[in-house]
Amino acid sequence: MVDLKISIITINYNNKSGLEKTIESVLQQTYDNIEYLVIDGNSTDGSKEVIEKHKHRISYWVSETDSGIYNAMNKGGTKATGDYLLFLNSGDVLYNRNVIEYMVHQVGNEDIVMGYVYSESSKKICYDDVKFPVTFLDFYRGNPIPHPSSLIKQDLYKSLLYDENLRIVSDWKFFLQAFIFRNCTYKMIPYVVTSFEDGGVSSDLELCKKEKNKVLNELFPERLLLDYFKFLYGGGYNNSDYDKLFVTIRKYNYSSIIYLLALMVVRFISLFKTNASFSRKLSLFWKSEHV
Repeated sequence: MVDLKISIITINYNNKSGLEKTIESVLQQTYDNIEYLVIDGNSTDGSKEVIEKHKHRISYWVSETDSGIYNAMNKGGTKATGDYLLFLNSGDVLYNRNVIEYMVHQVGNEDIVMGYVYSESSKKICYDDVKFPVTFLDFYRGNPIPHPSSLIKQDLYKSLLYDENLRIVSDWKFFLQAFIFRNCTYKMIPYVVTSFEDGGVSSDLELCKKEKNKVLNELFPERLLLDYFKFLYGGGYNNSDYDKLFVTIRKYNYSSIIYLLALMVVRFISLFKTNASFSRKLSLFWKSEHV
């Protein structure tokens, strides 16, 4: 679909060098119909000066204190007027200067159009192995949707927004609601859109687990979750210590472990029998030679 207006939102806090890279990657795009919004959290490291240097090519910007990552994203997202929104945080960059133009030509009328992301730390392409359709199980097990490379239709975003009470999994909650509850339409384009920096607050695995459990308990009735876990992990699941151990074993593919252990036992017994048979025959031979 040509001539779409794409709103790109960059949030930043005290990441001057990362912000510079991100802004440059946006301003170098060959696609013209881009609305660029930069939301800075009242940085003190010179980020504001970077924004002012490029302000003639930035559609909207502000530098003021916010209450967190998702509050900043919503500040930009609610100001955006594009057909699709892309959240490109400071430090992340568009993979090449033709990315937006290429993606626009792949859009039909889907609610979300995604591409791959490239991890700077691991030096590999991510999300190229996502299996569709995406289900609740995919969200329960991880983050199946690449937020930094997802074009989100404006009306879908504004009907949900990011939950500002969450620190690190609000985008996960957003996509869970969009895919599972709204049954949104989507398309994955086999093309790298964004190069992103790993780390930051989203690397806090304990907080991530805590917030995801909070979201699940908020969105799903307790008994529905209980039935789901029974189906997923086996009957009688009630979050006891025994069941937690069972779940942990299952998580690491317990069937393969049991199979391997069983195979080792069988081979040990076979070896024992072979050795026992050989010992018996040797004993009989020795006796026959000395009778």
